[in-house]
Amino acid sequence: MDSIDSFVKMPLLICAGTGIVLFVLLLIAKIKKTAKISFIYFPVIGLFVVGTLYTYFDQRFFYLVLISLLIELLFVAYAFVLAVSDADKIAEKATRKEREAPLDAAAINKEALAQQAARFNNIIDTNRELTIKAAQFFKEEDALSAFLEYFNKSIVQKTNADGCAILVYDEFDNILAVKSVTGTFPPPYKLPDDLPHKALRVETNFRYSNFNLSGNVFGDIFSAGEPANIKDPIKDHRIFQNGPEDFLRCGPYMFLPVKQSGQTTSLICLARKPDSEAFSDEEFEKACNLAEALSTALQPLNSFLAYAEHSELTKEGDIASKFQRTLLPEKIPAINKISIGKYELAAENVCGDYYDIIPSRKDRITFIMADVAGKGMNSLVVMIMVRAMLRLLANTNQNAGTILDWVNKAVCSEKNSMDHFASVALINYNSVDNTAQIASSGINPVLLYSATDGSITKISTDCEPIGVEKSTVYKNIDVSLNAGDILVTCTDGLLECLNESGVQYSLENLSKVIKANCKLTGKDIAAKVKDNIKKFCGNTQQYDDQSLLVVKIQG
Repeated sequence: MDSIDSFVKMPLLICAGTGIVLFVLLLIAKIKKTAKISFIYFPVIGLFVVGTLYTYFDQRFFYLVLISLLIELLFVAYAFVLAVSDADKIAEKATRKEREAPLDAAAINKEALAQQAARFNNIIDTNRELTIKAAQFFKEEDALSAFLEYFNKSIVQKTNADGCAILVYDEFDNILAVKSVTGTFPPPYKLPDDLPHKALRVETNFRYSNFNLSGNVFGDIFSAGEPANIKDPIKDHRIFQNGPEDFLRCGPYMFLPVKQSGQTTSLICLARKPDSEAFSDEEFEKACNLAEALSTALQPLNSFLAYAEHSELTKEGDIASKFQRTLLPEKIPAINKISIGKYELAAENVCGDYYDIIPSRKDRITFIMADVAGKGMNSLVVMIMVRAMLRLLANTNQNAGTILDWVNKAVCSEKNSMDHFASVALINYNSVDNTAQIASSGINPVLLYSATDGSITKISTDCEPIGVEKSTVYKNIDVSLNAGDILVTCTDGLLECLNESGVQYSLENLSKVIKANCKLTGKDIAAKVKDNIKKFCGNTQQYDDQSLLVVKIQG
């Protein structure tokens, strides 16, 4: 065959190059499985490229014709196979392949599934172990602190940390309080300016620190509620570097919020020394699992502590209420010229109110209405102390204001941690000249109903309770009384008792009942007040003692 013209050589070269590109692209698609590529294309394209290049270099069309014939024969064979193939068998083969594919995938993922199952089993074992351990701390005096100390040391060991701090959320003060610290924990927050940079002072300061819920790394991560693995403290803006002392330099940290019922309740903080290797992703995952386990273990522990506290308070309140009743007068004494009524209703486990009637001599009958702060044995102790002093001083010649002054000085001298405050209304009635001398501390009111004009007035003044400030001076209020006048005193538990709508009974309602029943005896007026309160409150539970004294002048 004649040699080819130079005009044809260039198209031959372009065809060869295009064939090569097409071969490569189809091969890539086959490898990536982006399309279903038949095997026939690769020998066909290969023969075409070889024939084109051979024709180009040898310059004879014979080779191109020969290659073209071979390509046609390949296509004829391929077409013959497609023509005689059984369509049902092809479909069955495809279906079988699809069925076998998941089995192949499962086989491939079998190891991964086994690892995941092992991880879940480890989490379950950790939860079980920690929950059982928490139960062992039920008998401890401070069970929560003891358990957190145990967990603190355990998580340090399991994560290869150098130190750990656990902060607990105080809902009342809305702060994070440091509850447990172990090992070395460089402070990642700004130290107080006046704190000396000495290791012991810094550590002690941290152990008793509280933190706001923003403006520091603890509060910010606690509020966000997401764990953080801080591998490079220098680059993290949340970490404050106090330096330059070595013990203040910050290393890697992990912060793990602990949640219960969807609410973050505490924060686990793990630390490593400066220049130490950062916590790995595996260690971070393990720490997160331990935080979850802590949350699980705290559920029964907190429930037990709440139950134990309630039981203790109930038991203590029952004892205090029993003694409270022994402090009240067994019966109202018969006193010339006056009619006395009383009403008391003790709230469950409170033990805050007491009243007293002391007929010390002919020209002095002392009426006392007291409301002691606190509940249970705390209030009972203060109640006994105040009652004893008032009973002693009522038999002296001191006026009402001076008696309260002396009692206040004595109570303020008590050096103990419990609250020792009391609101006291003291009325010294002189039956000889029909006068009364009144002094009050706190908020117990003294009311005077005037039979002359039918008015009712609060004659006492609110001031500091007994036990607040030793220098407080209580004033005397002197009143002259006439037949039909009524003196009334009560505690705030009576005035603030609630109905079903959350409305307080109030001084106004009390005054209306007194006015409406002013012609009755003191005993009957107190009974009317009792009935009116019961009607007002209905079945609404009350949480404070209610006490009332009614003194009606009869002659």
